[in-house]
Amino acid sequence: MKVILYMATSINGFITKGEDDSNWVSETDWAQFDKLARESKIIVMGRNTYYQFDDDFPVEGALNVVMTHDAELLKRSVEDKSLFTDKSPEEVVKFASDKGFGQIMLIGGMTLNTAFMEVGLIDEIWLSVHPLFIGEGKTLTKQFETFKKIEFLGSTNLEDGLVQLRYKFR
Repeated sequence: MKVILYMATSINGFITKGEDDSNWVSETDWAQFDKLARESKIIVMGRNTYYQFDDDFPVEGALNVVMTHDAELLKRSVEDKSLFTDKSPEEVVKFASDKGFGQIMLIGGMTLNTAFMEVGLIDEIWLSVHPLFIGEGKTLTKQFETFKKIEFLGSTNLEDGLVQLRYKFR
């Protein structure tokens, strides 16, 4: 099972503007996002990312897994397109593998990204770096103690001045 962390980020490392604003993400990046979501057929997000999607949830072309401990969200009925769970990252990866998925697209936010990273479940990171600075917001991960070395896989220059960087964990 391969887990790809996919995130849009500013040049100075923020994944949101303020607490939860990601309206700055370009259409070019959304097209890349949609392509990988359809290829992966399963995306995993946290509660805050779920709320950011608002009326655009669920993302088409993939099973949308929302990891949360929010009791109200966990009561939501399981549909063909979405699943709300309080399982651990390891249990979610096992679930995806047991269901026949070969690749998970992890779309965070920072708490969930950190949880997956701390237990060694992220294989690759794809960052769509937008040509802008954001004064404050959330970062790719929370602070953590482990030092992680990664290997550069390549980059792609996209429209709108975006650069997509791809890395894998060693």
